[in-house]
Amino acid sequence: MKAILSIFDVPSSITVNYYDGIDQFSREGIWQLCYRNLSNNMIELNSLSELSELCFNTKTIFPNDWQTQATMVLQAGKANLLNSGILTGKGIKVAVIDKPINKTHIEFENRIEYIEVLPNLSENKKTDFHGMTCASFLSGATCGVAPESKIVYFAIPNKTYPIENYYHYQLIALQKVIDYNKTSEAPIRVVSLSAPFTKEQKPKRDFFEYELKQTGCTLIDATNFGHNFYGIDYIRHQEKGSFILNRWQSDYYETNKNRKEFVDYFSSLCFVPSSRRTSADNDTENDYIHWSKSVSESWTIPHVAGAYTLCLQVYPSMTFEDFIRCSKLCKKHNGFAILDVQSIICNYDRSLKSKI
Repeated sequence: MKAILSIFDVPSSITVNYYDGIDQFSREGIWQLCYRNLSNNMIELNSLSELSELCFNTKTIFPNDWQTQATMVLQAGKANLLNSGILTGKGIKVAVIDKPINKTHIEFENRIEYIEVLPNLSENKKTDFHGMTCASFLSGATCGVAPESKIVYFAIPNKTYPIENYYHYQLIALQKVIDYNKTSEAPIRVVSLSAPFTKEQKPKRDFFEYELKQTGCTLIDATNFGHNFYGIDYIRHQEKGSFILNRWQSDYYETNKNRKEFVDYFSSLCFVPSSRRTSADNDTENDYIHWSKSVSESWTIPHVAGAYTLCLQVYPSMTFEDFIRCSKLCKKHNGFAILDVQSIICNYDRSLKSKI
């Protein structure tokens, strides 16, 4: 990984424009300043908020006058905005299906069950940032939405060709979740899967979703995700933070804003703050990475899964459909309904009382 990163040029003077000039879907857009020695670079940023727009990790070396501030941003990024911290997901078991991770990281100490769903080949077992980030945002001890939930991690191959084989392993993992629940006294209640399935595999995916429901488990994955939730950037480290769409989202909206059906759909969404966040990193048991302002569906899915997990702690029988319905009643900020666990619980409680 480090050899690949070295081919990217980092400007001698790093400004907030550095982020804006990067293709967010490129490898450089993902890693940015991670693993860099920036001690000889000029950091020309005006605030911690601007620093939080950049991606870096605990191995990034900043100039002396910025190292402390970078640590502050890294630590602050562990906090999510979805609940007040009263709820923790304790007693709820969740699952993540993704590429292999460093299961010994302190974020999951004494709370992780690790099940390999992959061939016995070294290249398939290599750890990957994607799964580690998703698991952290759902169930990490200091950076997870549900920090005391128990996590069952289903590791699927890191490298598979063709790509359809990767999605096939997702189906195998879903079957293993069903089997797990049929034999466990403490079944998995929520599955977070930040990837879609191919068109050909969707019927089987839908069948597994139905089978999971029969065991009291909800699948939250990329195949059907965008109908109800959407990620949104939260500008941190300001006196009054604000929620904004990122570049790609703004362009998407501008392209479609004259279509009434699109505007109605967009207005019905519940938006999930899931950027400028810090997750565990695979390198050691205590490394972390700060992700920049570019929200993604991959990061949003475990946030929603974590929020639903917290609701299950209070109302174990709450369906995901109820969760979705109540989420759309959350308080709006600048026109966006922002996901908030306490609001969902209050709205659900009111709906129960109205039926009495």
